[in-house]
Amino acid sequence: MKQRGRKPASLSLIRPGPRLVSLSRSNPPPPAPDHLEEPERVIWRAVVAEFKGPRLSYEILADALKAHQCARKCSEIVAAEGMTVEGRDGQLKAHPLLAIERSATASYQRQLKTLGIKF
Repeated sequence: MKQRGRKPASLSLIRPGPRLVSLSRSNPPPPAPDHLEEPERVIWRAVVAEFKGPRLSYEILADALKAHQCARKCSEIVAAEGMTVEGRDGQLKAHPLLAIERSATASYQRQLKTLGIKF
């Protein structure tokens, strides 16, 4: 079959661009970020001990644990204050932090799934 149109330049001229992520696994994993509290630092250490990925993966893990921390704090407040709060007209309604907790938990799970970490 005859090719129509202009023929492409030699494929040997096409070179891959610069890598955005280093695939080197010889470097030790970074320590847990300072903004994480102890429960999330425990998770960080457990995951990092077994997980060997590119450096960008650690940024995703840190963001996932930040979401986990947010969900945990919301859960603690809801446990102390109760699942419902009184509305302005005296009716009971769901605690506003329940929505934030649900969103943060979903973000945490989604980011772990992105990293290929099963929970």
